[in-house]
Amino acid sequence: MNEKKDNDVTLPLTTQLNNPQILNSKVHKNINEYEFKKYKKRWVMLSLFCFYCALSTYQWVEYSIIANIVTRYYSVSALAIDCTSMTYMFYYIFLIIPGSYFSERIGLRWTNILGSFLVCFGSWIKIFSLNPDGFVITFIGQSFLAVSQIVILTVPGRLAAHWFPSTQLSTATSFGIFGNQLGVAFGFYFTPIIVKNHESIDEIGHDLSTLFWSMAILTTLGFIAVLIFFQSEPRLPPSQTRALQKAKHIENNDSIIKPLKRLFKNKSFMILCNSYGLGIGVLNAVGTLLNQIVLSHFKNAEEDAGRMGLGLILAGMIGSVTFGFILDKTQKFKETTVTVYSLTLLGQIFFAVALWVESKWMVYLAAIFLGFFLSGYLALGYEMCAEYTYPEAESISTGILNIANNIYGIILVIISGELMEIYGDIAVHICLCTSLFFGLIMTILTKDEQRRQDAKNSVQNN
Repeated sequence: MNEKKDNDVTLPLTTQLNNPQILNSKVHKNINEYEFKKYKKRWVMLSLFCFYCALSTYQWVEYSIIANIVTRYYSVSALAIDCTSMTYMFYYIFLIIPGSYFSERIGLRWTNILGSFLVCFGSWIKIFSLNPDGFVITFIGQSFLAVSQIVILTVPGRLAAHWFPSTQLSTATSFGIFGNQLGVAFGFYFTPIIVKNHESIDEIGHDLSTLFWSMAILTTLGFIAVLIFFQSEPRLPPSQTRALQKAKHIENNDSIIKPLKRLFKNKSFMILCNSYGLGIGVLNAVGTLLNQIVLSHFKNAEEDAGRMGLGLILAGMIGSVTFGFILDKTQKFKETTVTVYSLTLLGQIFFAVALWVESKWMVYLAAIFLGFFLSGYLALGYEMCAEYTYPEAESISTGILNIANNIYGIILVIISGELMEIYGDIAVHICLCTSLFFGLIMTILTKDEQRRQDAKNSVQNN
């Protein structure tokens, strides 16, 4: 077997690898008979996804990071503003399983077209909510954006498997998560700069208009770019594991019921769903309540809260890429995950202490430390999911994985919001640290399974 260099020279046997009958009869029996290829355009596909994904997740924290301002403008409660964030979790729980199955059937290209369209459509609806009585309309727009996450969150691992060689799978998945986190980071940073806490409601409305129109134009450009340029997968598979996975899918041709049964019987995957769910649930709670937590210690600190959120997410983006690189080089999946989870718990404790002593520079430092591990853990979860569930379709396995973190996210946001209202933010930190502690215990107890790596090694040995 010869792996071609990173260029787009046409190779033989193209039709063989795209013919289901040949894949079924030959690739599954002897994968080494076929040629594999890395395409430069794989980076274009990844960039397109990251762009429109960032525009979606930007709007996840669009209201919560300026909660005190938006509650004044729309005359609604803090819980109503928290619900704009929780929509991203709520719809996902109920729609992800049929959505994943539908996504698997329509292919990667149409999955991304649908995702980018929903982001664009939801952003335009918000244009019509620019008056103090328009909260219902803005919530409808937010709901379309939330539904876009049903297809977006299943893409990173799937895109990596379709386009990237086995030596770059973890790195590619990390960059896919990178786009998700980049949007949240920009949302934290730019929204408080664009929308100021003016005395006049009309001036707040003018700032919101600037924000909404900017999002509508950018998401339209993203949708057009995806529609024109995005492709489902290359003519030749990028790796042995992708060719074998493709052959097995053709051979099995399962309905959604059979993969679900296999996944729910997979003990390591079930434990991962809970440990990952608790970890990312804490991230969702911190992101949603950050404005309220910071303002409880520092007066008129809306922009500080945004910058802290920016530092948290940017550090997480660096963490995602770093951990993806470490996994590609070492293949030490469980050791890396346990280490990162332990340091995440330590970071949450550090963040709580920094707020308690009310040292602003220490809070900034703690947010960066926490973000590097907590937000960086996103990519690790996707990689562990791929290892535990191979050769199942990534869209279904990651869909179930994200159901868990959205359920835990909603629960933790609601509980933390109530604790914040009654007891203050210290009770919130105790709740979040306890959640991370239980998640760490489950991570330690999980078996060190590497099914995808074992399949690759088996093919190479054969």
